Amino acid sequence: MKDIKNITLYTIGIVLSGFFAACTSYDAELPTYPVSIQLTMDGLEQKDSFEVTLTNNLGNKVMAFTDNDGIAHFNIPAGIYQGSTSKIVENFNSRIVYNASVSDLVVGENQQASNTNITLPVIRTTTNILVIKEIYTGGCQKNDNSGAFNYDKCIILYNNSPSEVSLDNVAIGMIEPYNAEASTHSFISDGKLDYEEEDWIPALNGIWYFQNGHKIQPYSELVINTSGAIDNTIVYANSINYANKDYFCFYDTESSGPDGKTYSSKLYYPAPSSLIPVSQYLKAVKYGNGTAWMMSNTSPAIIVFRTEGCTPKDFASNNENITYPSGRQGNNAYSCLKVKRSWVIDAVETFNALKQGDNKKRITPDLDNGAVMHTSQQGHSLIRKVDKVVDGHNIYLDTNNSTNDFYEASQCSLKK
Repeated sequence: MKDIKNITLYTIGIVLSGFFAACTSYDAELPTYPVSIQLTMDGLEQKDSFEVTLTNNLGNKVMAFTDNDGIAHFNIPAGIYQGSTSKIVENFNSRIVYNASVSDLVVGENQQASNTNITLPVIRTTTNILVIKEIYTGGCQKNDNSGAFNYDKCIILYNNSPSEVSLDNVAIGMIEPYNAEASTHSFISDGKLDYEEEDWIPALNGIWYFQNGHKIQPYSELVINTSGAIDNTIVYANSINYANKDYFCFYDTESSGPDGKTYSSKLYYPAPSSLIPVSQYLKAVKYGNGTAWMMSNTSPAIIVFRTEGCTPKDFASNNENITYPSGRQGNNAYSCLKVKRSWVIDAVETFNALKQGDNKKRITPDLDNGAVMHTSQQGHSLIRKVDKVVDGHNIYLDTNNSTNDFYEASQCSLKK
């Protein structure tokens, strides 16, 4: 996907302080180097007016718009950059989203040409009406601030449309590795995701799916507890009360994996509140090891998908659909399900705010072209931004770029 020409390594110690004080300005004393970003996509007619952003390894940004040839021109100091672009085009019956990203662009001296020329392929997708509205995963502080309580997590879905949405064959997965800041990322080779040009994405350890017959009403949210479906506030005042007849939860102590164990950890799965109907328990298919589906406290990558032509259970139970990272074949600690990317309804990439230099992308740009920063163990939650209000209903922003679409809130929206 990445065609990077005439980019040479430069000792970047001189640029690690002070440049890009604003998004388009930097220390005028620093030497700069020309960089050209060429957008490409089959059938892309209007190539101008795409805003391309380059972000250095300190998180500082500079932006430029493409010209009629689809090229954005920069003059920037030496450093290591990530490049990205996102654009939304509204049509009568649809919203078209254009996304592209590239990592590890090394800009510096000793270039062999007057320009650094980078090809940035653009991926076009249409947005869905079912979105992830919120992810609460980091836990909260205990009453005496002696540490964190981490077993009270949830994902909230939202119907972003005026029509009811069926949840039949809808499932939830998390992408390998558990943490964006993991020291090893087994699906990255030479700076590129192994599956970037494939038609699937690897869902780690197991998936959870809805029992048939459930729907989300127009402009309504649906709370899914993924750990601790009880009133946690009885013991931990900063936590969440999930004892609610309208809530759903992860609870399935019967789905056994290759290690012979089930999702039965009492820490993660105490018996749900009696107020939650059994029909609202999500079911699991476990193809990895362990006794819990351990959504990362710091930086989960979450997908919601709907299988086609088969049930989630049948698809995930077929060993032909299981894959492993390179060098991990047959190691069930790394078992992943090859979820078809065309099935993915929504995806959110989360980065650890305290480990910014270590985070690595797991979700491909066509599904999420960015990442939202998260601070764990403080009761914080990741919430999708409201785009507009129509007839009293919230319409949430959905650009397939969680950097733009989400913000980090000081508490979960379920805390009243």
